Amino acid sequence: MFQKVKRVLKLAYYWKKYHKLGVQWSEGVELGGFSTIFEGYNRLGRNTSFTGSIGRYSYMGADCKINADIGRYCSIASDVCTVNGRHPTTDWVSTSPVFYSNDCQCGMSYVSEKLFDESSPKTIIGNDVWIGARAMILSGVKIGDGAVIAAGAVVTKDVEPYTIVGGVPAKPIRKRFTDEQIDALIKLKWWEKDDKWMREHAAMFSHIDKLIKEERHEGL
Repeated sequence: MFQKVKRVLKLAYYWKKYHKLGVQWSEGVELGGFSTIFEGYNRLGRNTSFTGSIGRYSYMGADCKINADIGRYCSIASDVCTVNGRHPTTDWVSTSPVFYSNDCQCGMSYVSEKLFDESSPKTIIGNDVWIGARAMILSGVKIGDGAVIAAGAVVTKDVEPYTIVGGVPAKPIRKRFTDEQIDALIKLKWWEKDDKWMREHAAMFSHIDKLIKEERHEGL
């Protein structure tokens, strides 16, 4: 009963704080703590659990379990999750926490103090990232701006900007653009532009060369 009341109060707090900024969420959404940040015009799908921060115009589908800092203009499909927590995989004979943690995860422990750091480094998702359904991202991974994560991928390492990755574990498939085009987009940082700039240039987003050419012309 207490947990239900706490959840209702938490959602009421976030609704009051963010609904005027165009933030919406569906039934069954869980928000971590009172420190989750929405920049505006964000949507969370049904039964999604989210802790962290999410940039303007980013959204995620249903049944996601995400703890991360997310940039602007990101498209995250359903059933995407970040994996938190660590176990020792080298040197230690066993990966079981009964040998290195006094948190008693299974009800007991052989040690009286923590002997291994189980905390998870923050997962960082850049701007304009597209993540396909059922993708899994390990804690501490950094996904660069403009990257694409294929459906079902298990991302264990950092992803370079504007790189498409897929598979288990995820590996680079190809770059989205040429190196010169990628450099131009990274320098442009269009996701940081205001709405006036976006409206004036939105028609040029249909082809990268149009946008780069116009931006170079304006920079003269």
